Amino acid sequence: MRLTAPVCAGLLIAVVLLRVVVMPMLGLEVHFQRGIEACSGLGLLLAAIAFDRGDPPRRPWSILATGLLLVPLARAALALKIMIADVAVGHMLLILTNILCVIALLGFRKILISTGLTPEWTSGTRVRAVIIGSTIIAASIALVSYHLSELGDPSTMSTSALISASVPPISIIADAVMFAVGLLLVRLVQPMMGGSVALPYILVAVGGGVLLFVDLFSVVLKVTTQDQFNSPVPLALATLGWTAFALAGLSQRQLVRRSAR
Repeated sequence: MRLTAPVCAGLLIAVVLLRVVVMPMLGLEVHFQRGIEACSGLGLLLAAIAFDRGDPPRRPWSILATGLLLVPLARAALALKIMIADVAVGHMLLILTNILCVIALLGFRKILISTGLTPEWTSGTRVRAVIIGSTIIAASIALVSYHLSELGDPSTMSTSALISASVPPISIIADAVMFAVGLLLVRLVQPMMGGSVALPYILVAVGGGVLLFVDLFSVVLKVTTQDQFNSPVPLALATLGWTAFALAGLSQRQLVRRSAR
Protein backbone atom coordinates (compact mmCIF):
# COMPACT_ATOMS: atom_id res chain seq x y z
CA MET A 1 0.00 0.00 0.00
CA ARG A 2 1.41 3.34 -1.05
CA LEU A 3 1.43 5.85 1.79
CA THR A 4 0.00 8.94 0.13
CA ALA A 5 -1.25 11.93 2.11
CA PRO A 6 -4.92 10.76 2.07
CA VAL A 7 -3.90 7.24 3.11
CA CYS A 8 -1.80 8.57 5.98
CA ALA A 9 -4.66 10.82 7.11
CA GLY A 10 -7.00 7.82 7.12
CA LEU A 11 -4.53 5.71 9.09
CA LEU A 12 -4.05 8.49 11.64
CA ILE A 13 -7.81 8.72 12.20
CA ALA A 14 -8.17 4.93 12.40
CA VAL A 15 -5.40 4.51 14.98
CA VAL A 16 -6.76 7.37 17.10
CA LEU A 17 -10.23 5.80 17.09
CA LEU A 18 -8.76 2.44 18.04
CA ARG A 19 -6.91 3.99 20.97
CA VAL A 20 -9.73 6.18 22.28
CA VAL A 21 -12.80 4.03 21.54
CA VAL A 22 -11.94 0.37 21.01
CA MET A 23 -8.97 -0.35 23.30
CA PRO A 24 -10.64 0.89 26.53
CA MET A 25 -13.47 -1.56 25.86
CA LEU A 26 -10.94 -4.39 25.62
CA GLY A 27 -8.85 -3.20 28.55
CA LEU A 28 -5.77 -2.98 26.32
CA GLU A 29 -5.27 0.78 26.21
CA VAL A 30 -1.90 0.75 28.01
CA HIS A 31 -0.55 -2.11 25.89
CA PHE A 32 -1.76 -0.40 22.74
CA GLN A 33 -0.08 2.84 23.82
CA ARG A 34 3.21 1.06 24.43
CA GLY A 35 2.90 -0.58 21.02
CA ILE A 36 2.34 2.75 19.26
CA GLU A 37 5.36 4.28 20.98
CA ALA A 38 7.53 1.34 19.94
CA CYS A 39 6.21 1.45 16.36
CA SER A 40 7.09 5.13 16.06
CA GLY A 41 10.75 4.38 16.70
CA LEU A 42 10.73 1.26 14.54
CA GLY A 43 9.13 3.12 11.62
CA LEU A 44 11.83 5.77 11.81
CA LEU A 45 14.53 3.09 12.05
CA LEU A 46 13.24 1.52 8.84
CA ALA A 47 13.58 4.89 7.16
CA ALA A 48 17.16 5.26 8.39
CA ILE A 49 18.36 1.86 7.21
CA ALA A 50 16.74 2.40 3.80
CA PHE A 51 19.50 4.91 3.04
CA ASP A 52 22.99 3.79 2.06
CA ARG A 53 25.90 4.47 4.38
CA GLY A 54 27.15 7.97 3.78
CA ASP A 55 23.80 9.33 2.57
CA PRO A 56 23.26 12.63 4.44
CA PRO A 57 19.60 11.92 5.39
CA ARG A 58 20.57 8.67 7.11
CA ARG A 59 22.04 10.50 10.11
CA PRO A 60 19.01 12.59 11.21
CA TRP A 61 16.61 9.71 10.60
CA SER A 62 18.87 7.46 12.70
CA ILE A 63 19.08 10.03 15.49
CA LEU A 64 15.31 10.53 15.55
CA ALA A 65 14.76 6.76 15.56
CA THR A 66 17.22 6.33 18.43
CA GLY A 67 15.49 9.06 20.40
CA LEU A 68 12.03 7.55 20.07
CA LEU A 69 13.24 3.99 20.61
CA LEU A 70 14.53 5.13 24.00
CA VAL A 71 10.96 5.92 25.08
CA PRO A 72 9.88 2.27 25.56
CA LEU A 73 13.15 1.65 27.41
CA ALA A 74 12.43 4.64 29.63
CA ARG A 75 8.92 3.35 30.37
CA ALA A 76 10.33 -0.06 31.27
CA ALA A 77 13.06 1.45 33.45
CA LEU A 78 10.48 3.55 35.32
CA ALA A 79 8.18 0.55 35.77
CA LEU A 80 11.07 -1.55 37.13
CA LYS A 81 12.29 1.39 39.24
CA ILE A 82 15.86 1.09 37.97
CA MET A 83 18.05 3.64 39.74
CA ILE A 84 21.64 4.82 39.47
CA ALA A 85 22.88 6.83 42.44
CA ASP A 86 19.27 7.44 43.52
CA VAL A 87 18.41 8.83 40.07
CA ALA A 88 15.73 7.13 37.98
CA VAL A 89 17.25 5.81 34.75
CA GLY A 90 13.90 6.26 33.03
CA HIS A 91 13.92 10.00 33.64
CA MET A 92 17.44 10.31 32.26
CA LEU A 93 16.43 8.39 29.14
CA LEU A 94 13.42 10.68 28.61
CA ILE A 95 15.67 13.73 28.85
CA LEU A 96 18.06 12.16 26.31
CA THR A 97 15.11 11.41 24.03
CA ASN A 98 14.15 15.08 23.89
CA ILE A 99 17.72 16.17 23.16
CA LEU A 100 18.11 13.64 20.32
CA CYS A 101 14.79 14.66 18.75
CA VAL A 102 15.84 18.31 18.61
CA ILE A 103 19.21 17.37 17.07
CA ALA A 104 17.45 15.24 14.45
CA LEU A 105 15.06 17.99 13.35
CA LEU A 106 17.91 20.47 13.07
CA GLY A 107 19.62 17.87 10.89
CA PHE A 108 16.55 17.68 8.63
CA ARG A 109 16.64 21.45 8.28
CA LYS A 110 20.29 21.36 7.21
CA ILE A 111 19.62 18.69 4.60
CA LEU A 112 16.62 20.45 3.09
CA ILE A 113 18.52 23.74 2.84
CA SER A 114 21.45 21.96 1.16
CA THR A 115 19.18 20.78 -1.68
CA GLY A 116 18.90 24.33 -3.02
CA LEU A 117 15.20 23.74 -3.68
CA THR A 118 13.93 25.67 -0.67
CA PRO A 119 12.01 28.94 -1.16
CA GLU A 120 13.61 32.32 -0.59
CA TRP A 121 12.82 34.25 2.56
CA THR A 122 10.98 37.48 1.84
CA SER A 123 10.60 40.27 4.39
CA GLY A 124 6.99 39.22 4.98
CA THR A 125 8.03 35.62 5.57
CA ARG A 126 10.65 36.72 8.09
CA VAL A 127 8.10 38.81 9.97
CA ARG A 128 5.67 35.88 10.15
CA ALA A 129 8.47 33.58 11.29
CA VAL A 130 9.42 36.00 14.09
CA ILE A 131 5.79 36.30 15.22
CA ILE A 132 5.25 32.54 15.22
CA GLY A 133 8.59 31.88 16.92
CA SER A 134 7.92 34.52 19.58
CA THR A 135 4.49 33.04 20.27
CA ILE A 136 5.92 29.54 20.68
CA ILE A 137 8.68 30.82 22.99
CA ALA A 138 6.22 32.84 25.11
CA ALA A 139 3.85 29.87 25.42
CA SER A 140 6.73 27.56 26.38
CA ILE A 141 8.02 29.98 29.02
CA ALA A 142 4.52 30.29 30.45
CA LEU A 143 4.11 26.50 30.63
CA VAL A 144 7.52 25.97 32.22
CA SER A 145 6.90 28.80 34.71
CA TYR A 146 3.53 27.36 35.67
CA HIS A 147 5.06 23.91 36.17
CA LEU A 148 7.92 25.26 38.28
CA SER A 149 5.53 27.29 40.41
CA GLU A 150 3.75 24.07 41.37
CA LEU A 151 6.93 22.34 42.55
CA GLY A 152 7.67 24.37 45.65
CA ASP A 153 11.19 25.13 46.87
CA PRO A 154 13.79 23.25 44.75
CA SER A 155 16.39 23.61 47.53
CA THR A 156 14.41 21.17 49.66
CA MET A 157 14.25 18.52 46.92
CA SER A 158 16.59 15.58 46.52
CA THR A 159 18.69 15.10 43.38
CA SER A 160 16.36 12.35 42.20
CA ALA A 161 13.31 14.55 42.74
CA LEU A 162 14.94 17.45 40.92
CA ILE A 163 15.74 15.32 37.88
CA SER A 164 12.21 13.90 37.91
CA ALA A 165 10.78 17.42 38.11
CA SER A 166 13.03 18.60 35.27
CA VAL A 167 11.60 16.10 32.78
CA PRO A 168 8.39 18.07 31.99
CA PRO A 169 10.18 21.44 31.49
CA ILE A 170 12.83 19.85 29.28
CA SER A 171 10.12 18.04 27.34
CA ILE A 172 8.19 21.29 26.88
CA ILE A 173 11.27 23.15 25.65
CA ALA A 174 12.31 20.32 23.34
CA ASP A 175 8.82 19.90 21.89
CA ALA A 176 8.57 23.66 21.40
CA VAL A 177 11.82 23.61 19.43
CA MET A 178 10.58 20.60 17.47
CA PHE A 179 7.32 22.39 16.73
CA ALA A 180 9.13 25.52 15.57
CA VAL A 181 11.64 23.60 13.45
CA GLY A 182 8.79 21.42 12.17
CA LEU A 183 6.98 24.51 10.91
CA LEU A 184 10.24 25.55 9.28
CA LEU A 185 10.47 22.14 7.60
CA VAL A 186 6.97 22.60 6.18
CA ARG A 187 8.10 25.97 4.86
CA LEU A 188 11.24 24.46 3.33
CA VAL A 189 9.34 21.67 1.53
CA GLN A 190 6.72 24.10 0.22
CA PRO A 191 8.07 23.88 -3.38
CA MET A 192 7.58 20.09 -3.15
CA MET A 193 4.15 20.34 -1.47
CA GLY A 194 1.69 17.86 -2.89
CA GLY A 195 4.46 15.41 -3.76
CA SER A 196 5.64 12.35 -1.87
CA VAL A 197 8.99 13.98 -1.04
CA ALA A 198 7.36 16.48 1.32
CA LEU A 199 5.10 13.99 3.14
CA PRO A 200 7.64 12.50 5.62
CA TYR A 201 8.76 15.94 6.77
CA ILE A 202 5.16 17.14 7.13
CA LEU A 203 4.40 14.09 9.29
CA VAL A 204 7.48 14.76 11.43
CA ALA A 205 6.30 18.34 11.88
CA VAL A 206 2.82 17.10 12.85
CA GLY A 207 4.30 14.68 15.39
CA GLY A 208 6.45 17.34 17.03
CA GLY A 209 3.67 19.91 17.09
CA VAL A 210 1.08 17.56 18.53
CA LEU A 211 3.36 16.39 21.34
CA LEU A 212 3.80 20.01 22.41
CA PHE A 213 0.05 20.18 23.01
CA VAL A 214 0.29 16.88 24.90
CA ASP A 215 2.83 18.57 27.19
CA LEU A 216 0.33 21.38 27.70
CA PHE A 217 -2.29 18.91 28.89
CA SER A 218 0.29 17.15 31.09
CA VAL A 219 1.10 20.39 32.91
CA VAL A 220 -2.50 21.61 33.22
CA LEU A 221 -3.86 18.23 34.31
CA LYS A 222 -0.80 17.59 36.54
CA VAL A 223 0.00 14.13 35.21
CA THR A 224 3.48 12.66 34.76
CA THR A 225 2.76 10.04 32.07
CA GLN A 226 0.34 9.85 29.17
CA ASP A 227 -1.24 6.75 30.72
CA GLN A 228 -2.74 8.98 33.44
CA PHE A 229 -4.86 10.96 31.00
CA ASN A 230 -8.59 10.40 31.50
CA SER A 231 -9.81 12.83 28.87
CA PRO A 232 -10.06 11.53 25.27
CA VAL A 233 -8.58 14.75 23.84
CA PRO A 234 -5.00 14.40 25.20
CA LEU A 235 -5.15 10.65 24.58
CA ALA A 236 -6.09 11.26 20.96
CA LEU A 237 -3.35 13.86 20.58
CA ALA A 238 -0.68 11.58 22.04
CA THR A 239 -1.75 8.75 19.74
CA LEU A 240 -1.77 11.12 16.78
CA GLY A 241 1.76 12.31 17.55
CA TRP A 242 3.32 8.86 17.91
CA THR A 243 1.52 7.53 14.84
CA ALA A 244 2.61 10.52 12.75
CA PHE A 245 6.25 9.72 13.54
CA ALA A 246 5.75 6.06 12.59
CA LEU A 247 4.11 6.99 9.27
CA ALA A 248 6.84 9.57 8.59
CA GLY A 249 9.43 6.81 8.76
CA LEU A 250 7.43 4.36 6.69
CA SER A 251 6.61 6.91 4.00
CA GLN A 252 10.28 7.94 3.80
CA ARG A 253 11.30 4.30 3.44
CA GLN A 254 8.83 3.83 0.59
CA LEU A 255 10.17 6.94 -1.10
CA VAL A 256 13.78 5.75 -0.88
CA ARG A 257 12.95 2.28 -2.15
CA ARG A 258 10.96 3.62 -5.10
CA SER A 259 13.75 6.00 -6.10
CA ALA A 260 16.26 3.12 -5.99
CA ARG A 261 14.35 1.09 -8.57
